[in-house]
Amino acid sequence: MEIKEYQLPLSLMGSGSGSCTVRIMTPDGYQQTDKRYPVLYMNDGQDAFFDKDILWGDCSMDFAQYYQDYKGYLPEFILVALCCPKDRAERTELYTPFVLKDGERPGVKGIAGKGKAYAEWMVRSLKPWVDANYRTRREADATAILGYSTGGILAVYAAFAYPDVFSRLAALSSSVALWKQNVIDFFQTVDAVHLQRIYMDVGTNEFGRFTTKEEFLQGADLLYTKYMVLQIPKEKIKYNIYPEARHSQLFWKQRFPDAIRWIFPR
Repeated sequence: MEIKEYQLPLSLMGSGSGSCTVRIMTPDGYQQTDKRYPVLYMNDGQDAFFDKDILWGDCSMDFAQYYQDYKGYLPEFILVALCCPKDRAERTELYTPFVLKDGERPGVKGIAGKGKAYAEWMVRSLKPWVDANYRTRREADATAILGYSTGGILAVYAAFAYPDVFSRLAALSSSVALWKQNVIDFFQTVDAVHLQRIYMDVGTNEFGRFTTKEEFLQGADLLYTKYMVLQIPKEKIKYNIYPEARHSQLFWKQRFPDAIRWIFPR
């Protein structure tokens, strides 16, 4: 296993958008063969590998150690971990593919969602760069996207908005409530024939900055219902509900490896 870090410009995000810290993990054996690997793009990539890198919360996914301990039970893939902004409000804005106007949600200021532009950057700038610099399998069938909380909504959006790029989706504890109507409207414009695997989950005791535990459960059910309306076969979806699980890296850490194993079955 090797992890390299890059600072890549957010080239499609407009002037003053800065750069994104991207950490890329290649599996054991990568340097010794000419094999090509599927790729997982992960939002909140600062949480991927080490506790020392997290910006807030309880812990990281600690995937560097998990990989060392359990790599024999994991698929072989390249993990592209995209770190989020250090400011939480900026993270929310970057990962939100929809606009929230002032007054739409009591007590919540408007959010000028940049998620559509961010997803476009991932697809049109970042992915070509990764494909040019790493031995990837470039086809949609070998490309996945993962996120949790607001990053989960971004992952859902990208997986459906770019059927030529992504066919595998993992969205943990997706925050839907602020953008419920936007999500409903969005699903009226897409199809799902390209999707091969979907992992989704939610805890029964999740509270976010803007979302109650009831809304987390309702949001997960809304996504699953939309998947059924789009006639995605149930055998392609794993939907887990975790009793008493909270909205925290401590709980996502426990589910993260299972999400990976589902979207990239060995």
